Amino acid sequence: LEENLNWRVWGYDLSKVAVDLMARDPRFDSARAIGGVWDISQDDTPPPVVGVADVVTLLFCLSAIAPDKMRTAARNVAATLKPGGVLVFRDYGRYDEAQLKLGVSRAKRLGDNFYVKSDGTRCFYFTIQHLQQLLAEEAGLEVLEIKYVRRVYQNRAKDEQRRRVWVQGRFRKPL
Repeated sequence: LEENLNWRVWGYDLSKVAVDLMARDPRFDSARAIGGVWDISQDDTPPPVVGVADVVTLLFCLSAIAPDKMRTAARNVAATLKPGGVLVFRDYGRYDEAQLKLGVSRAKRLGDNFYVKSDGTRCFYFTIQHLQQLLAEEAGLEVLEIKYVRRVYQNRAKDEQRRRVWVQGRFRKPL
């Protein structure tokens, strides 16, 4: 936004607290940026903007939604894109180290690849195939790129490694 004065940005979150924090940021320009609360998983809550976005980012968001609501969420987000608009996606991938740790406790398992973390947030772990079905087949987007991102992080102080797996993709709304 600071470098391109022609851009307009819409930012939505489930949390009013997050939206209020964004609006209080000194860089927030209400003439060029709009923030609001929106639960993308609800059928009865239409997208606040339809067919206007060139780019939508969905970063570590879909994983917190119950699997039976993901189809609605994917369709709602896709509806915000204009023809040719691109959805940029990154979320947790199957067999991420966090999933393997959560999987040890039956009490944390809510369903297939769906868990509750110690802070109460929920987390689903995606495969490429599931994401492709959800965003391409269900939401009608074209797959531009979809892949696993694997990283190993070293904590030297604790002499531990963490193996992370994410699913990343770009999807386009047909012209």
